[in-house]
Amino acid sequence: MASNGCEKVDVSRVLIQRTKGLHSKARVSSIQAADMVLKNWADDGMPIAEDDQCDVQVIFEDGFRYRGKFGLKRTDKRISLARHIRRQLTALAAAKRCSNASTASEEPVISLIGTDIADSARIALDQYDI
Repeated sequence: MASNGCEKVDVSRVLIQRTKGLHSKARVSSIQAADMVLKNWADDGMPIAEDDQCDVQVIFEDGFRYRGKFGLKRTDKRISLARHIRRQLTALAAAKRCSNASTASEEPVISLIGTDIADSARIALDQYDI
């Protein structure tokens, strides 16, 4: 498919909802635009609690979805949603689970596009523009 030097599947939209602290929502069409929204929220002058979080859903052009949490911290030098998602997918790829049922609220949920969650995460890292 999109591996071996072929073009990766692009992001269709990113939905962000701030769930702790000041409630806000955003819908953007790229991960870079999502980074700007998150940076603006982190820099908006409102106090950020230790557990200030956002729900993030990334939908790709072919329908693949990633859903997870992103913590807002004013001390971050550079906000990178892509780096955060790659770390989450890398952790899922190494997991020995076979179910998409999330046992912890902090754990990301992804579309099942492989034989199990670990395989799906490996495919996502390889074939999606994250």
